[in-house]
Amino acid sequence: MDDGERRGKELVDDELERVRKRLLKVNEKIKQYSNLQKNSRPFDGKEYTPSNDLLGKEIPIEEMHAKLHAINEYVRNRALGKDVDPPVFERHSPPVIKRPAPPLKKLSREIVIEPVPEIGESLEESSEIVADETTTIEIPELMTRGRKETAARLGVGLDLGTAYIVAGREVEEKKVFVKNERNAFLSVRCDQSTKELLTRLKVKYVSLQDKLYVLGSMALELADIFGRETQRSMNMGILNPSEAESIPIIKLLVQNILWPPREEGEVCCFSIPAQPIDRDQDTIYHRGVFEGILRSIGFEPMIIDEGYAVVLSELEAQDFTGIGVSCGAGMVNICAAFKSIPVLSFSITRGGDWIDKSAATVLGVPSSRVTTIKEHGMNLKNPKNREEEAIVIYYRNYIHYLLENMSRVFGKSSGTSQFKDPVDIIFAGGSSLVPGFLDVVKEEIKTAKFGFTLGKILHAKEPFTSVVRGCLFNAIEVGKKR
Repeated sequence: MDDGERRGKELVDDELERVRKRLLKVNEKIKQYSNLQKNSRPFDGKEYTPSNDLLGKEIPIEEMHAKLHAINEYVRNRALGKDVDPPVFERHSPPVIKRPAPPLKKLSREIVIEPVPEIGESLEESSEIVADETTTIEIPELMTRGRKETAARLGVGLDLGTAYIVAGREVEEKKVFVKNERNAFLSVRCDQSTKELLTRLKVKYVSLQDKLYVLGSMALELADIFGRETQRSMNMGILNPSEAESIPIIKLLVQNILWPPREEGEVCCFSIPAQPIDRDQDTIYHRGVFEGILRSIGFEPMIIDEGYAVVLSELEAQDFTGIGVSCGAGMVNICAAFKSIPVLSFSITRGGDWIDKSAATVLGVPSSRVTTIKEHGMNLKNPKNREEEAIVIYYRNYIHYLLENMSRVFGKSSGTSQFKDPVDIIFAGGSSLVPGFLDVVKEEIKTAKFGFTLGKILHAKEPFTSVVRGCLFNAIEVGKKR
């Protein structure tokens, strides 16, 4: 080998070594790029384009070998003194990769009950009726008025229940503020003597089309005192067609319980019932009315099945896999979800109202009386009088009917075939609040066959606010994406 050939070989070897080192650097960059999700740069929602030194990532290995061979040939020919043109390669456009969004922060379990502003004519400037409290919500010793709102994520949840309307939003970094009002009203005579009586009793009322209406919890109290039935703007989970005043009344209640939007188009996620399996029911009109009400206030409405809201609120520890059951006044909503994806949602049209009306019929009393008994300390495992015994009988029938229909639907569904491990069922909603409820469920569920292995039978930590927390969770997530 003469000196010229030796120098040419050395040049080729040097060039190949430089190419090898460059390829090693590119390979290292590729490894770094493939682990972008571990990068500490905060996600800003923008498209991310890799720098120019990463452009070889998407090149197939065969093409890389061909290019390396062309480079080697060029270097060898130049070393031998041949006048050849360098290889020309097509430049690849950089891939545009969307950085995955970080997981949604958990919603706080610290609930602060906020007073609901009163509706109606003024009585005294200092008179104030606070929102109803339930046995499941502990109110921290915190002021709820005049608090500066900081570090709150946008989004509002709204649980449109047959018996209660509940609203929730994140006001501080570790607090969820909740307001609730009973979804009931009572029409009274529209004359001066009635107004004076209501004023003396410090009862708020509104006047609509020459009629007087008492709204909210006070309507139930007055109905119980005077032996009357309360009127409902909703029935079996949707607007009540038998009450002409349903829409103006429900609009007043919703406007009163919601906060003003923190920005135009803030997302408000509200719950709707799933399609019932035991009755034909159309929710299109119901949904459209509430979407219109929310838009008139300045919110961007979105919907969520009530049962799925329970899944989002309560099954985070189970990776959002399991069955959420919302036991409301008008109906029961059920949702089975796998890894946060709802695979089956349905409802049945028996709820707390059915229990109240059925027991009231056999007892010969107004259903408002049964509601009062049910909500003031009775235990399904230890009835103390004839009235409570009647309520227990219908509660057991209600739970049996619920589990029987769940067993029938799940037994026929192919969607639950994804459940390979035992599946937890969690119960929430106002009708599950009565003491002894879960004990009766566990007794009745022993004979049910669901087509998969049951895990734990659970009760939501805060059954009354479970649905609204799921609505809020969804509103925050959707709001961030928008």
